[in-house]
Amino acid sequence: METRDKPVKSLEAIIESRRSVRNFSKGTVPKADMKKIIQSAIYAPYAGATGIPLKDIRKIFLFSQDTESMTQARDILLTQIRKKARVLKLLLILLPFLRKKMTGFLNVLHEVTRNGIPSLHQASCYVVIAEKKGFPPVGKQSIAHALQNMWLTATDLGLGFHLVSATGILSKNKQFLNLLGLPEGDYELDGCVIGVPAESTDIEKNIDPDDHIIWMK
Repeated sequence: METRDKPVKSLEAIIESRRSVRNFSKGTVPKADMKKIIQSAIYAPYAGATGIPLKDIRKIFLFSQDTESMTQARDILLTQIRKKARVLKLLLILLPFLRKKMTGFLNVLHEVTRNGIPSLHQASCYVVIAEKKGFPPVGKQSIAHALQNMWLTATDLGLGFHLVSATGILSKNKQFLNLLGLPEGDYELDGCVIGVPAESTDIEKNIDPDDHIIWMK
């Protein structure tokens, strides 16, 4: 029987210890762990596309650090983010009342356009999930389920996970779709990075469900 080098956590404990990790070490995630994480994504609910093999509905692409494909992916994403930032800047000139509401996001966007997304330079893997579009159009929701499964599995394995939600803007980027070998207009995209956290993620988080629940009568 296979033994584990750490105690088995309950699902409740895994959910409670889930964290977004933004700083990674240069350690490499074992291939067996990555396969286990990806397998959990495959088990997640599928979107509205039916009548085709599951492997054609959900495709998962892994970019490893220090590879040419990772460099290309980072460069394409940063270029697309900068384009979106210019459009947003013009929008705020036309609609200045939006500035106050978007201040936090604008600060983050400004930093990203200057320096890129740090975790894409640190983490062992960049994972992109492509979900076949169907009807009703629930591909994004379906990808969210897959990402959550991956996040919980990575947490159980003691690995760090960080959503790279900007990946979604590449769904219509011809250069990126060519890199993935996907046809234009057929898939929704989203992604994350997975790696070895640079520091402990065991931070106490006390949440009272009564602060969030509204019992309907």
